[in-house]
Amino acid sequence: MKKIIPFLLLFVLIGLGVYTYFLLNTEKSSLSKNALSDFAIKDTASITRIVISSSMGDKVDFAKKDGKWQYIDGACIQQHMIHNFLETIKYIAVKAPVPKGAVENVTKQTLGQHKKLEIYVDGKLAKTWYIGSATADHYGTYMILENEGEGISPEPFITFMPNVYGNLADQFSIRKKDYECSGIFNYDLKNIKRIEVVVHQDSSVNFEVGINGENIFELTNNTKPVSDFDTTKIRSFVANFKKMHYDTKEPIMPLVLRDSILNSAPYYTVTVTDKNGVENTMITYLKPIEFEKYDYNGDLIIYDQTNLFAVIRKDQFVEIQYFVFDKIFKDVNYFKIK
Repeated sequence: MKKIIPFLLLFVLIGLGVYTYFLLNTEKSSLSKNALSDFAIKDTASITRIVISSSMGDKVDFAKKDGKWQYIDGACIQQHMIHNFLETIKYIAVKAPVPKGAVENVTKQTLGQHKKLEIYVDGKLAKTWYIGSATADHYGTYMILENEGEGISPEPFITFMPNVYGNLADQFSIRKKDYECSGIFNYDLKNIKRIEVVVHQDSSVNFEVGINGENIFELTNNTKPVSDFDTTKIRSFVANFKKMHYDTKEPIMPLVLRDSILNSAPYYTVTVTDKNGVENTMITYLKPIEFEKYDYNGDLIIYDQTNLFAVIRKDQFVEIQYFVFDKIFKDVNYFKIK
């Protein structure tokens, strides 16, 4: 037994050393003199940047510009995702301190494997959350707080959100795909200069709508001016480009099927040009039906009647709904006064 004691002491000392090392060296942080538990920021309007990363090296970085959230490089993101973060940041609360006997173990686990949330207020880093695992009952989450100017808390806390079950870390995704805008056409209608539609099944009915001012339109058919057209129909057509989103990004399918679809003849190609001359093109493709199916006349249905595919932003493959996009799948004859 006496021979075992020195090894046990050595093991304890090593464990304490690792624990202290993580506390003092996590992101080169200093150790706070006091336990920190003020995780929340009530004035979320003052938050200007949010960075989420993991102990595995993954990272997403968001910034607020002119009241709108975007990737730090300016790329579009879904606003509701950030609004959910801000809700959590505002209302998060401490449920309880971690029991003294578990502090060391929870601290090592949280600092060793976590999601880290860095919150900037008025352009300066204010708080950093180290978000660990959920408690056994899944109604709390182990977290460690670091306040700028104070250091990192020597103690973890059990945090929670009212009416939220599970690990709060799950709310902070580090997958860029989860944030990307699903909008294909999201325009302030005053900023649209022209809309070109190519009907690949019959190029004789291609058309282009030019917007020269409020309720001032021109219509061309393969560059030939159309003099008599229904202005109300044109106005309704243009209004659709205010909000049109795809259904699924990168739908799962065999690569050979995807290649076959992209090598087939397109259905419609729609290009919107804004007043700065920036073009936004969507090329659509019919979606082969997955199972043998017949219509009311007994004829075999070849293509899906609900969804189809599209390529947007030059290389993004998405799935869209006829319900949304049929409104712009028109030909020049639709607008002509008969």
